[in-house]
Amino acid sequence: MHNNGGQTLPDQLGNETWYLFGETFAGVWANFLRQYNLPSCHSCTEFHLQQSLIALSFGIGNVGSGVQWHLHGPGFSETIHGRKHWVLYPHENRPNYNLDYASRHWMEYTYPSLDDWTTADFERENQNHEQYLKQWRRHSLDSSSHTKQAVSYAGNERKSSSKKKPWECTINAGEMLYFPDQWHHATINLSPYTVFVSSFTSEHEY
Repeated sequence: MHNNGGQTLPDQLGNETWYLFGETFAGVWANFLRQYNLPSCHSCTEFHLQQSLIALSFGIGNVGSGVQWHLHGPGFSETIHGRKHWVLYPHENRPNYNLDYASRHWMEYTYPSLDDWTTADFERENQNHEQYLKQWRRHSLDSSSHTKQAVSYAGNERKSSSKKKPWECTINAGEMLYFPDQWHHATINLSPYTVFVSSFTSEHEY
């Protein structure tokens, strides 16, 4: 681990960064997280927590640290202290990145080369969103079916490398973000100490 004045540098390897996140399910962490107020969602109740249908994870990192691009099921992430920047792509838009480096490497070397969204991109995204909502409503109303079909965000599963800038936002203390099921995402912490709690849910079933 390098001493870089309390920050993770863009050329620093991921395994050389100071970042606590993920393996916080032991008893001491469970007692700590029991004090956390769950997000307001259909699958964010004490019952779901007791049945292990929702998992909580605590994290803290310095400036420039973060999680490199990855994907998993849906959930929420709340910033408790500091600021955290999020970048996201729908499932079919796979980002190019080097897994050996922390997310700051991608943000400073790859992000500037990506294209801005055009008016046509926004219109296409709105169409994709409307299509997704229609599929989701049909999926939700089909309560008699024993077979659950995946709801795709976009009509074409091209899974191509994205040349466009991602969806992005900065989550400040007291704010929360919902990350959809199977969306690619990465994070970068912007404060000397950024503290957050992530809630991994089954919200996509509702």
